[in-house]
Amino acid sequence: MLQSKSNEKGLKSLYFLYSTVVKTSFGCDLEEEEIKVVTSVIGVMIFAKEPLNNDILIVLSGVKSKNMLQFIQNGLVLVINTSSILHFHHCLFEDFLLFLFFK
Repeated sequence: MLQSKSNEKGLKSLYFLYSTVVKTSFGCDLEEEEIKVVTSVIGVMIFAKEPLNNDILIVLSGVKSKNMLQFIQNGLVLVINTSSILHFHHCLFEDFLLFLFFK
């Protein structure tokens, strides 16, 4: 029972950390179109199950400009690799995002 409470506390801490990363990265003042693009890019990254290069990610997510993709990469620099091949550094961040999408 003690281990379960410890795990629950750890998950809450991780949820708080990732929530803070997302809020700090993009703030609360994103326009509706920006929210859709961020969600689309992250969704493609999660469901592709493999690292994607920028060109493929733009096509699959429907991003209209490389500047918007760069904005997302800069915002999530703490949890994604920002080279020309994008992937998450933190596997649990993907789980966190899936929880948010399907909650």
